[in-house]
Amino acid sequence: MALNSSQVSSSWLRQFGTALESRDVSAIASCCHPKVYFRDILVFSWDNRCLHGHSILAAYLTRAFAKESQPSITRVELDKSRPGLLPEYGPLTNKLPLRAVSAAFKFSCAVGVGRGYFSLVYTESRQWKALVVMMALADIKGHEEIERPLAQHHEGDERRAIETNPHVLIIGGGQSGLVVAARFKQMNIRALVLETNHRVGDNWRKRHPSLVLHSPKKCNSMLYRPFPNSWPDFISRDQFADWLEQYVLDLDLVVWTNSRPLPRPTYDPTSKRWTVEVDRAGEHLVLNPVHIVVAAGTLGAPRVPYIPSQHNFTGTTMHSSEYRDGKSFSGKRVVVVGAGNTSSDLCQDLVLHGAQSVTMVQRSSTWITSRASAREMFECMYPSELDIDVCDLLAMARPLKLMQKIEKQTMAQTLKEERATHRGLREVGFHLETEKTFLSLWYERLGGIDNGCAELIRSGKVKIKQGVEILQFSGASSIGFTDGTSLEVDSVIYATSHESVTDTMRPLFGEKIIAMAGPVWGTDGEGELRGCYRPTGHPGLWFAAGELAVSRPCSKQLVSEANSRLLILISFLVGIANQGD
Repeated sequence: MALNSSQVSSSWLRQFGTALESRDVSAIASCCHPKVYFRDILVFSWDNRCLHGHSILAAYLTRAFAKESQPSITRVELDKSRPGLLPEYGPLTNKLPLRAVSAAFKFSCAVGVGRGYFSLVYTESRQWKALVVMMALADIKGHEEIERPLAQHHEGDERRAIETNPHVLIIGGGQSGLVVAARFKQMNIRALVLETNHRVGDNWRKRHPSLVLHSPKKCNSMLYRPFPNSWPDFISRDQFADWLEQYVLDLDLVVWTNSRPLPRPTYDPTSKRWTVEVDRAGEHLVLNPVHIVVAAGTLGAPRVPYIPSQHNFTGTTMHSSEYRDGKSFSGKRVVVVGAGNTSSDLCQDLVLHGAQSVTMVQRSSTWITSRASAREMFECMYPSELDIDVCDLLAMARPLKLMQKIEKQTMAQTLKEERATHRGLREVGFHLETEKTFLSLWYERLGGIDNGCAELIRSGKVKIKQGVEILQFSGASSIGFTDGTSLEVDSVIYATSHESVTDTMRPLFGEKIIAMAGPVWGTDGEGELRGCYRPTGHPGLWFAAGELAVSRPCSKQLVSEANSRLLILISFLVGIANQGD
């Protein structure tokens, strides 16, 4: 007898919905697998949480339901509105034989409406239990996101209100800052973006010309504005830069270029507003937003190793962020320190432009995934036939801790699939990371996809110095390594990443505020992003970071969270006014 996915999903959801509506923690847990991953996004707490296992989930829900303010869950039903949300039976991932019945659902609560997703596995007790449940607040009642992007342009009094009295000040006009600004606009919340560069998109235009995005265009879709179908799957630097600039015009976002906040913004806990002095192209202005969103990127200022004898060197040294193109290195002997995506890009560009020699210094081990494998993975997550917001919902329903566990279980299979890429790398001394998974390294180092440099390494066009650091500049054109060897070079490029964005923001906000805010990026013990798109330790201060696959769905979480704080502020001010009456 064929499995009826709709019947299985409906039957399970009726039990689960009844348990939610009655706040019956035991009944909720009984609907779930003992090793369930239950992801809560702003439903049972104003934060992102992922609870693993019956006991942890039960304790969490018991605390949540004990609060008088905790909204009751009602009207739990399957969401059959679009393809990709309908009940279906299939592999949990493309690398495991484990199969599941999965479906989307929707629900209501006192503060608004939500959406969710579950994956059911058949247990030894011959019952369908949820291995994964994700529940997320979608809209706050009375403050819903407008379904279609706002077409009207800010004019006259409305633009002046945004520029003189923004509710939100966004620091950074790159892709994350613009996506967050677009979300705020769709919820009729005044947001002003500060961009240091002369033009929106200059943060990309200033990078080397041969740069292309390392993931396919659908994964990198801008909120409300997908890329044209005629564009290549891997978008170039200039295409993306120009798209960001056009995005501001199309959505009529209010962006001040040549603008930056000045040290030190102060926060008034009574009025719950910031006082920020802004340098706008030389003119100093004071703003009082309710929220500040730092969207200056995942990474902060360039990290350059300090080598005391560098003054002896007469060649060129620079950080990868200063690299423009390989033409000026034609005929030169170049060393690139680092072995991540940026280093691979630069080494490939240097070879293309005729550098005499290119040596990559790989200080530790590196995980490398072929572009074909990465593309297959991204296409599974973002199939062409599904709307991007459906893809984002499905991605949200893949708890990172579970996906990392699956990666570890299937590492042998992955290594087998990558053996053609890895074999030649090992033969020339390149050390491959096989203990940590791709997803773990992605959130630690933002890298790991081969862009074609692996073949250059295998062929010897890019040489490898492994497990060493530069110890000294031993002469006008010589560098010495920690293993006692030396190399004659003309140029050294440090592809040594960047410091934490919180370290870069410390001179702006001061030690006390940054210490309260806590760490940004990486993951916490539950597999949720630290400090990004969720409350920091300081009121009214938020961070938005990461690639568009993160910032696009997570921007909704940040805006919903900030909007809830705004509503609390309005109630607070109304209460004060009423007391005055």
